[in-house]
Amino acid sequence: MDRHDRAAQGFSIVEVAGERRQTLLLMAALLCFSMWFYVDRVWAPPVYLYYSDLFPRWYGARELLLRGRDPYGPEVTREIQSWGRAHVISEAELHDEPRFAYPLYIVFLLTPTVRYSFPAVEALFRWILPITVLVTVPLWLSALRWRCDRLTVGLLTLLSFGSFTTLQDVYLQQPVLLAALFLAASCAALSKGLLPLAGVLLALATIKPPVSWLAVVWLLVWALWDWGSRKNLVWGFVLAMALLVGASEHLLPGWIPEFVSGLAAYSRYTRGSWMLGNLVTQPGALVVCVAILILFARMIWRIPREPAGSAAFNFGLSFALVVTVVVTPIPYTTGQVMLLPAIFVLVKEFKRVWAGGRYSRLIYVGVWALIGWQWVGSLIFMAAATVVSSNVLRKFWIVPVGTVLFIPLAMLLLYFLLAGQRLFDARPTGAAVSNGG
Repeated sequence: MDRHDRAAQGFSIVEVAGERRQTLLLMAALLCFSMWFYVDRVWAPPVYLYYSDLFPRWYGARELLLRGRDPYGPEVTREIQSWGRAHVISEAELHDEPRFAYPLYIVFLLTPTVRYSFPAVEALFRWILPITVLVTVPLWLSALRWRCDRLTVGLLTLLSFGSFTTLQDVYLQQPVLLAALFLAASCAALSKGLLPLAGVLLALATIKPPVSWLAVVWLLVWALWDWGSRKNLVWGFVLAMALLVGASEHLLPGWIPEFVSGLAAYSRYTRGSWMLGNLVTQPGALVVCVAILILFARMIWRIPREPAGSAAFNFGLSFALVVTVVVTPIPYTTGQVMLLPAIFVLVKEFKRVWAGGRYSRLIYVGVWALIGWQWVGSLIFMAAATVVSSNVLRKFWIVPVGTVLFIPLAMLLLYFLLAGQRLFDARPTGAAVSNGG
């Protein structure tokens, strides 16, 4: 068995854990708890109840379904802004302007809640969203066809749930967690050959277009590549989208232009920030993002030939999600929950990545250093809280999460390097794998 065959077997915690399995679980639980402590006691600001990413969607859904009002309209938008800040919003706050800036069909998911008060809905989603995360992790493992042992599943679940970006989304009640659930379920169904169901779930993942658009495009291209055997994915997606859009049009004729206008407003009040805007100017970031998309398309054009669940397919899907997080103009880290499958691929394919040579190994270690620092910082803060007040710690809140913004950039660099080495081709060449030795 050559090293490529051994690499294809994947990575298991069992290989490194031995008799210390329980110790690893306890350590992961401690890291999870320390991050919860940091988010709840240090990072989370003392804010008004309606400072919630769920509230504008819930309020818009309630006004549409119970009162027939336009959730994109200026009157409802003004009410959302006033409730969200407990006062009428000012120009100085336009960097984070609450509004119903989602596709209208998100109201169908919120329909069961519109007759309740928001405090009751908020309390309900304090349970729903954590459960969503706990379900999403095994769905991604199923989608990747990673048959790992229970210890590995436990560690991945604890660390995924206990990461800053996930707990941030739970605290803010970000609907991105629902989009991630639908996308993971779609890919899991696809991996099991349930193409019509995968298409329907893929359509539901578009409730949050900024974080799902490239994955949707990539999966549809994958299906079109072999139309004869994969067409049911496209039909399931098209029919589900037709139903969602058609039902939305029935509720609110002409909602699509209003939704697009809302996205333009979102771009205005976030100042159209790209993640790369932290490194170059905003116009320069746009040029770089276009170049990234072109290069991405050029480097993965062979992958649509591969079956769902294969190492190459998993790499292509994960690559698409990494590119999405980097090039989508959202200046927040809330969308990084979409990086979970890309991170899982890096764990599962540890041997394959490590065989890529010194450069891939160096960046690989760098990625894990950036990911791991959040827990080092949260442990330090939790220990410091025994002798220092929370008010003092809040002045240094950036320390544990200062590296989070750079995780997608480091992962993008690593994925481009792995794609260039063709380590995830169906039949990698010896020269490609031994590059950098």
